[in-house]
Amino acid sequence: MRKTIKVEEVMNMINSYLAHPDTHSLGREAIMSLAEGVLMTTGNYKGYRYLDTNEVQGAGTRVEYIQ
Repeated sequence: MRKTIKVEEVMNMINSYLAHPDTHSLGREAIMSLAEGVLMTTGNYKGYRYLDTNEVQGAGTRVEYIQ
């Protein structure tokens, strides 16, 4: 039996990871590369936005992919 997952569910997991305060910048960059590959391959890329400091602590690659 083949199992699939919706791109939206994957992106929700990725956005949660990217916003989490205990992640490292290298890990976030790797996840962003994965996200963009999935979104481009499936034709779902709509861009991203930088998170504001009132949304998350930390700096760097704090983004949220637009769904």
